Amino acid sequence: MWENDAGHNDRPRRTEHTKRRIKHSMGKNGTQPTTKNVTPAVTPWGKNRVKNTETGKHVLIMPGIGYTVDRPLLYWAAQALAANGWFVDRLDLKLTESVEFPEMIACMERVVDEWRKAALEHAAESGEEPQLLVVTKSLSTLSYPHSAKLGLRVVLLTPVLNPPPFDKHKSVIPAPLPGTAGSPMPLICAGDADPYYDDAKAHLLTDHVRTYAGANHSIEVPDDWQTSLDYLKQVTQAIVDYAG
Repeated sequence: MWENDAGHNDRPRRTEHTKRRIKHSMGKNGTQPTTKNVTPAVTPWGKNRVKNTETGKHVLIMPGIGYTVDRPLLYWAAQALAANGWFVDRLDLKLTESVEFPEMIACMERVVDEWRKAALEHAAESGEEPQLLVVTKSLSTLSYPHSAKLGLRVVLLTPVLNPPPFDKHKSVIPAPLPGTAGSPMPLICAGDADPYYDDAKAHLLTDHVRTYAGANHSIEVPDDWQTSLDYLKQVTQAIVDYAG
């Protein structure tokens, strides 16, 4: 699996509780772009410090395959942003064994569309200028071209710039990315020991690149917990600085 650095994958069964959560997670006017092999659920984080109608600052946290929104990079991004007044929504993906990358990417793009629409409505209710941010990891970084065309600011954690061997479609983020003139540059954070990362391609996408020596696809250094924790803190700070 893609997130072997994490030691497990995230393919739990779809329960009745999950079905109810999917139905209601985006509000009475929202829809969830469920597909044959992908079931998404966007839910507000339980540790938000403001209501969604009390701020213009909204962030969507998106997972990888096997790297859920409760894993360190995404969990601490949510913690730090919530502490700075951001309203945090988090995406969970339930995948079947037969799912392929184009279906996952298309589903995530529709999720971004629905989330953006709802976030703009909530920001308008708050009376504040909307500030929207998307934080992606691994698989979900493949939704970046769509988000860029929407003018969204995006954090790319371990972006897929080299195709994973198990994806027959060879999905990657194009670098350079056409059709995004005037869009905000993303923030990229990745380890130089990550096989799916390419530093030269990263710099074709943005000037905001943070590379971590010896780090793998989880931005961790095997058998070196101290450096791994240092990197986690540095990545979290980079996200906070980028968010503003």
